[in-house]
Amino acid sequence: IIYRVNQRREEVIAEFRERMEERRAAVTTRLNTIQQLIDSKADLQGRMKENRLHSMRENMLEDIDTKLTQLQVVEKETEVVFECDTRQLEQTISVLGQLIEREIISTPDYPALLQPSVSVGKKGTAEGELYWPQGVAVDEKSKLIYVADTRIEYHHVTDIRSGYVAYDYHTGSISVFSMTGEYIDRFCEGQVNQPCGIAISEDNDVFVSDTVSHCVYKFKLPKFKLVTKVGKKETGVSKFNYPRHLTVTTDRSVLVADRDNNRIAVMDTDLKHKRYIKHPTMTRPTDVKVNNNKVYVLSYQDSPCLHVFSLTGEKIRSLITRDYGGNAQVRRCYSFCLDKKQNILIADNVAGNIKVFSQEGALLHTLGDTQDRDKTIRPRGITLTDNNKIICISLFTNFRLHLFQ
Repeated sequence: IIYRVNQRREEVIAEFRERMEERRAAVTTRLNTIQQLIDSKADLQGRMKENRLHSMRENMLEDIDTKLTQLQVVEKETEVVFECDTRQLEQTISVLGQLIEREIISTPDYPALLQPSVSVGKKGTAEGELYWPQGVAVDEKSKLIYVADTRIEYHHVTDIRSGYVAYDYHTGSISVFSMTGEYIDRFCEGQVNQPCGIAISEDNDVFVSDTVSHCVYKFKLPKFKLVTKVGKKETGVSKFNYPRHLTVTTDRSVLVADRDNNRIAVMDTDLKHKRYIKHPTMTRPTDVKVNNNKVYVLSYQDSPCLHVFSLTGEKIRSLITRDYGGNAQVRRCYSFCLDKKQNILIADNVAGNIKVFSQEGALLHTLGDTQDRDKTIRPRGITLTDNNKIICISLFTNFRLHLFQ
């Protein structure tokens, strides 16, 4: 269907261009005729100085002026026709685009059409490998992908009184990839412990939440120079308890999902406290987004799991049911994003796919192959680029970075 619609669109454009070329050629011919007439007029004015040719000269000049007027009228009519045809072409292209979108979304093969176009990486600690990735962000200016990753080392020591004691050691980093999945560099090793959320502002500031250190960092691109750090494990102002994903708004606010404090922390871009968003129905939030003057909060434990608030914190509604056993719309989700049409894309980690919902909570489609283990994405973090490319990272099965067209 897409091929036929695109082929018809190309035929329409080709026919339109051919007609326009013919009209342009006709206009060019008329303009050449006008120039010839102007030259003839100038020549006659120079040669017809004698009184006996005065009458003939006046008649010829009058005839030339009449033809010039007629050609100018034809030229204006041609311009009007050209503008009308241009508008018709734009309308046709718009209609074709809407038809293509309807056909794609309505076809049962829509999920199959949206398999990952790029899928790179494997579990490991070497360059280009991912060990425990959780957050992902895109810098639209440089067209680079930043992944918050953690290397976890498990140790067992012998205690004389209690026997074996296990503990783990976290070393975080930020891996950088191109939009084609090519590994570029790694930053922040030794500066962060377990980075989870990552967001990039228009001022080239990078904000990273750390679930082990219970804090939020602010770095400066391109070399990730540490600007400031705020927070520790408490419940007070500018304190966090297992902060998860975060976001930066256009009005220079940073919103952090403070999971185990059951609240959304709102700060400025200098990480100074502004206010909290809290509600009795919102427990253990894991991600937050701001879209169309609304705050969307994804809850790890609630059902419905997506809460919508006003910018001042008033609860608007809740939607999308959650149940780990699979008897709801989603099973377990940590991250989400919204597209330009306000559709909600949720990374369902247990179901192993990305689910797309409308603003009313209706399931529109599911992305990702849950049958083939190599293609199962098990998404943990998700984001959307300005050109509608979906980027997610997966855990447990293949530890990869996936890009959907």
